[in-house]
Amino acid sequence: MLFVQCLNNAAVAYAATFVWKPERARMPLAPFAFTAAAYLGAMLCSNEALKHVSFPTQALGKSCKMIPVMIMGVLIRRKKYTLRDYICVLVITTGIAVFQLGKASAKHAERENSTYGLLLLFSSLTLDGISGPKQEEIAHQLRPSVHQQMLNTNVWAVVYTGVGALVTGQALEGFFFCIENPAILNSVFYFSVCSALGQNFIYFTIQQFSALTCTTITTTRKFFTILFSVVWYGHELSLMSWLGVAVVFLGLGWELSSKYQKYQAQNAKLT
Repeated sequence: MLFVQCLNNAAVAYAATFVWKPERARMPLAPFAFTAAAYLGAMLCSNEALKHVSFPTQALGKSCKMIPVMIMGVLIRRKKYTLRDYICVLVITTGIAVFQLGKASAKHAERENSTYGLLLLFSSLTLDGISGPKQEEIAHQLRPSVHQQMLNTNVWAVVYTGVGALVTGQALEGFFFCIENPAILNSVFYFSVCSALGQNFIYFTIQQFSALTCTTITTTRKFFTILFSVVWYGHELSLMSWLGVAVVFLGLGWELSSKYQKYQAQNAKLT
């Protein structure tokens, strides 16, 4: 499934380069090998970790992705953040963690954390922290277009997942499963299309804004999806989850006001 997703992402990005012509016709492929490995590794470690840790630990792990991205941004990109930036990230992270923990139930609490699961979760967060800033670094140094960066990253991802699927035997298993269940191909197609569209926005955000901004969006998107389901479908949330909602909006509001003040200050200097 992951191989098909990456292959489709690469195909869409390649087609897009003919519609939106990049400034540089040729872009070296080698620099993208590491970022592709990092983002795939983060995804695989995260998925595997969910089988070996408790629900509260899962919630905390999903909530604090912005923190390693900020730390690695300082270490890799030598970025400088204000005290307000650090506080905003902590407030948003805390709010999402509280919101996620508010959804916990008795059955979620049954599973205990294993050392293996915690190591996987730590590895996932570390690789997430490396992947974003490294992609941002490539965007600034090589100046690829959005679709060139998406294409080259996914070409490596296709190689990695293809080799992995062949070595583990999952390629044949997946092929025969699709032969026996052809109806699933529609779902695979729609999922792959949505994945490709989503990646366009991810790489655009990294190039035009920053890896931290992108991580803030991807971390809070599930939060807003659940919140939308509450409003649209009338689903209920616990008091703890509503407290998390308030904290997240407080953090996001503070961050937006900070960016607006910086924007106003820049305009004042120009005039």
